[in-house]
Amino acid sequence: MKTVKKEILKILSSWISKATNPQLVYEYFLPPMFEAILLDYKTNAPDAREPEVLTLMRSVVERLEGSITPRIPEIFDGVFQCTLEMINKNFEEYPEHRTNFFLLLQAVNQKCFAGLLTIPGPQFKLIIDSIVWAFKHHMRNVAEIGLQILYQMFKNIAAQPADVAQSFYKAYYLVLLEHLFSVASDPTHSGNLNLFSTILAYMFTLIDDKKVVVALGGVNDPSDNMTFLQSYIQQMLKSAFPHLTESQIKITVAGMFQLDQDVGQFKEHLRDFLVQIKEFTGDDETDLFIEEREGLLKKAQEDKRKIQMAVPGILNPHEIDDMED
Repeated sequence: MKTVKKEILKILSSWISKATNPQLVYEYFLPPMFEAILLDYKTNAPDAREPEVLTLMRSVVERLEGSITPRIPEIFDGVFQCTLEMINKNFEEYPEHRTNFFLLLQAVNQKCFAGLLTIPGPQFKLIIDSIVWAFKHHMRNVAEIGLQILYQMFKNIAAQPADVAQSFYKAYYLVLLEHLFSVASDPTHSGNLNLFSTILAYMFTLIDDKKVVVALGGVNDPSDNMTFLQSYIQQMLKSAFPHLTESQIKITVAGMFQLDQDVGQFKEHLRDFLVQIKEFTGDDETDLFIEEREGLLKKAQEDKRKIQMAVPGILNPHEIDDMED
């Protein structure tokens, strides 16, 4: 029975993703499907919940895009909190649910962000907490999805009316900044330096360009946000890395604001700071260059394939078809 249910969910997901009349799907197909599938998922025991339900909801969001916005709270009520309770106790259990959950959240964030803004405050905070949980994850693909969601969310927020954007910055800017620095400097995490740099540079640019006009922290005047934030980050780094000198920390923080318009230079500056930390702790620094090594390997593989394609008979026909696809 479990196998049959999985296959039915896969068929539904495939059909919806290829539907030629999304409005018909929305009006006549979704109501009974949501009633049956979301209720079953929510009320089932954790081990009986199918991860394919999350994939199905993702297919619905990606195919219907903005038209599904009014029903996002219903989807989240059915799958969000009960799934989060399954995966937030450790980093190992329910790996399929874990990945599918964040892919669903990513789809909602990309396709119908307005739906997230209709969710009540406490549940929206849970969404932010889940994003933080994602980029703290030791499964690199989950951590990468979490960072992608966060970066897209910051861009989505910037496009919202001023009151919405400023409320978000007031509630979450400093919290997210602290978590990002904590994970980026954690020696147990490797890779994703480019995404960390992109998000942090963007956050500093928001301050630099005076897009954040609400007072952060204990500041009374929003025009003091830059001075406050520099001091805040210096104190945060000093507490986390007492072995670093005051001048090292000041140069690091000043450089982040000076280089925030150039992500490439910002990344090198952040990497220099992480190297200083790892040199003191004796941790291996090679993981700080993992993205570059992966890029070089990928390019070498592509160059090798091109050479092989130029010589008849080296590659099987199906391998050539895969490359052309």
